[in-house]
Amino acid sequence: MALNCGHSTIKYLLFIFNLLCSLCGIALIVIGAISLVRLEELRDISDEYNIIAPSILLIVFGSIIFVISFFGCCGAIRESYCMTSTYSFFLILLVIAQIVIAVLVFVFIGDVTTAMKKGFERVFENRDNPVNRDLINTIQSSLECCGKRSFLDYGLDIPQSCCSSGGTAPLCVPFANGCLGRLSEFLDSAGNIVAWVSLGVAAVELVGLISACCLANAIRNQQRRYS
Repeated sequence: MALNCGHSTIKYLLFIFNLLCSLCGIALIVIGAISLVRLEELRDISDEYNIIAPSILLIVFGSIIFVISFFGCCGAIRESYCMTSTYSFFLILLVIAQIVIAVLVFVFIGDVTTAMKKGFERVFENRDNPVNRDLINTIQSSLECCGKRSFLDYGLDIPQSCCSSGGTAPLCVPFANGCLGRLSEFLDSAGNIVAWVSLGVAAVELVGLISACCLANAIRNQQRRYS
């Protein structure tokens, strides 16, 4: 069954689009994995929010997008109305889900940041506990910060994780920034990346959704002519 020139163009554009979507899916998996590794170090600070949930969802959605894009490629090349319609249905669900995730991140990132800062303050006040001390050292090394607001919070007892010059504590140059500020910057940055990447991929998928609907309609009309 041959489609007319315009619809054939849509078919091949949809095929190319799905290849791009596959790359977007891989990008989501990579970004989700990187943010998961970074946020994993902070999850023990507060039990109020599960800060790694958006990263896990990105990995899940990236995997789903990759699989659905392959399905869309097959539907476009084979000119299958059933496969193309199914692809469109799952794609619209993905678009809606990604928009919802982005909105939730934008809405709750401020509350999450506040909860994490309070959690860090609580952990810092109980830093004599070995578990808390190890957590603080991990955060200070990762975020390149020292103390709550500055290295002065430690007085003369600066830990090795605060050293920025490779020296030996306490005779070293400590990180200038406090961890509360760096924690806020990191979470805001991570939240914005997750939200905007999710919206960006959803916008690309929306273009594919429109193309898939046009192609499915053309295939159905062509089938009716030959039936």
